Amino acid sequence: MALRQFKAYLDDQASIRILLEKRFDHPDMTFHIASHQAEEELVIHSRMEQGETVTYFLASLHPLHLAGDYTIYDQDRNTAELAYGQIVRSHLFEQTFTYDGDDLGSHYSPTHTQFKLWAPISKAVFLVLEGKPYAMDRQEKGVWQVTITGDLDGASYHYLHKVNGEWISVHDPYALSSKANSGDSYVINPTKLATPRRARSQIPAAQAIIYEMSVRDFSQQASAGFQHAGQFLGLTESPQQEGMHLGMDYIKELGVTHIQLMPLYDFGSVDENYPQLVYNWGYDPVQYNTPEGSFSSNPNDPYTRIQELQTAIQAYHDSDISVIMDVVYNHVYHAEEYAFERIVPGYFYRYQENGLRTDGTFCGNDVASERSMVRNYIKQSLRQWTTLYGFDGFRFDLMGILDVETMNQIESELRTLHPNIYLYGEGWKMATGLDFDQLAHQYNAEKLPTLAFFNDDYRDTVKKVLLNPERLVTKQLHEKIQHLLTGSRFSHFLNPEQSVNYIECHDNATAFDYFHIEKPNWTPQQQKRAASFGLQLILISQGIAFLHSGQEFFRTKDEIDNTYNIPDQVNRLDWERAICYREHIQFIRELIAFRKEHPSLTQADYQIIQTSCDFYWLTEYVLRYTVTSDTERIQFIINFSNDDITYEKEATQTVRFTFPPMSEDSEQIILAGQSICILEDK
Repeated sequence: MALRQFKAYLDDQASIRILLEKRFDHPDMTFHIASHQAEEELVIHSRMEQGETVTYFLASLHPLHLAGDYTIYDQDRNTAELAYGQIVRSHLFEQTFTYDGDDLGSHYSPTHTQFKLWAPISKAVFLVLEGKPYAMDRQEKGVWQVTITGDLDGASYHYLHKVNGEWISVHDPYALSSKANSGDSYVINPTKLATPRRARSQIPAAQAIIYEMSVRDFSQQASAGFQHAGQFLGLTESPQQEGMHLGMDYIKELGVTHIQLMPLYDFGSVDENYPQLVYNWGYDPVQYNTPEGSFSSNPNDPYTRIQELQTAIQAYHDSDISVIMDVVYNHVYHAEEYAFERIVPGYFYRYQENGLRTDGTFCGNDVASERSMVRNYIKQSLRQWTTLYGFDGFRFDLMGILDVETMNQIESELRTLHPNIYLYGEGWKMATGLDFDQLAHQYNAEKLPTLAFFNDDYRDTVKKVLLNPERLVTKQLHEKIQHLLTGSRFSHFLNPEQSVNYIECHDNATAFDYFHIEKPNWTPQQQKRAASFGLQLILISQGIAFLHSGQEFFRTKDEIDNTYNIPDQVNRLDWERAICYREHIQFIRELIAFRKEHPSLTQADYQIIQTSCDFYWLTEYVLRYTVTSDTERIQFIINFSNDDITYEKEATQTVRFTFPPMSEDSEQIILAGQSICILEDK
């Protein structure tokens, strides 16, 4: 007899995979499977060597029960518990264990609290409440439950369960709050939380002007005078410098309709107790349902992070500004340590045929949104953010990783809660183990008719034309520019509300930096002129207008292309720069107001746009773009060249906007290079 160690995994009802080190292998290996009822020899189908590991593929003569307890023996009576392998990703597993209830997690009342955990392959589960274990009972569909009497308001807990032969502790993935750094979960009394009220104005997506912000960046600059620097409450502050409103009042005066907040769920890249030690954008999910503790004034208090986020959102709603949350359901921070992986190993991610996780996100894991309990979890999470915090929409990071069916179910369920919910994301086409026709990328726009997509064609085309206006001629881009201005009318989009028009966001270099990176000989004046011109184009284009915070005062990140983990000094919003460029900010405010005043600039239908928009190229670089409606006619004279031009307006027209501003309103207009003149009938 020989002492031998090995692991055994159930891959389908009758297929077993055994892994052992090569030093334990033997030419005459045999294996048996035993339950409390019987024992039988397994048939070895094949054997594979890879490095120092040997894998045996075996078959049982009889189908095995998913909830059964089995032991594998070798010829020397060494044993291993039969663990759950690839079978957790099977259709049979979905049929057997999909739980559609909405009561997972902890549910408080003053007299008792119910705890439910979906752990279908666990052999035993304990609730560890304030350090004391309580055995949980197995219910249908792999759900474990226990009810503890007493008032448990604010009590901390985690779960301890035995899975695949190991005892593992894990926080509650459905928890609303936790100790700092994803520690023990907290029982939350819902009566201590506010009920959100929405913004007064509820506008269609085509009229949206979205302003992307980071909670931390917004109030981090020390000289700006925020009292809650880098925190949720910092979003509500309005310090003043040199007679100018900063912070929240600045956003209100700017006139945007929505703010989009970069990740604010619990992420793993920043120490919540010492947040100033490390900077990170937060695209590193750990707890999807819990606000990030580093943004709160007390990350170890059960309620602080929840209540302070609620306060911030309500402040914007009361100012008639809606709030969108940037969500990252496509990957997690640490695949092996993520809660679902510790509860049901192998279930939460997509896998290749060789058994390795797919990596379309380039983060080491892709979330398998198509699996029933993953899909249910994502939908539950979004419903909760909508009802508990009052979010008005969601921006989906790498939305092209998620599947179409999940996104359509999300849309359907959220609209029953809030009919005017905004749903949009990065619709990049990415390889992630599913067929492309199943994924929520922009080329499947017809399968996602009410979702919008970041328009990278708009971004790339406009930035390159601003950098090199001669591309209009050499690349024959005249029709392309017309197409972009009308909401990408000849694209895969069904309507302009599917096009999120932008040239700058948190990703990549800011527009101001980009122009100098690509043209190092450009002066700051040339950079500012091109950056302003690009922003003006966004604000006169059909479709959803998207601005990056600080774009209107020529935000710079020291020409660093990807600042996700670069210190605050680079990432924080530079309010001193806003003071410096207040004249340009005032122009953008007026242009935003002009867009909001004229519904003909924000049509939701391509057919209407086709009849209301007219283009005429005065020269190879100067476009006259006319928008008409029953009540008005607006003309945009767009000078893409670097040189000033002279344009003679009609006697019945008046100049509404130019930047730099014109000295007088005469019939002869001198239009600066890379600028727009807006004319209206008197």
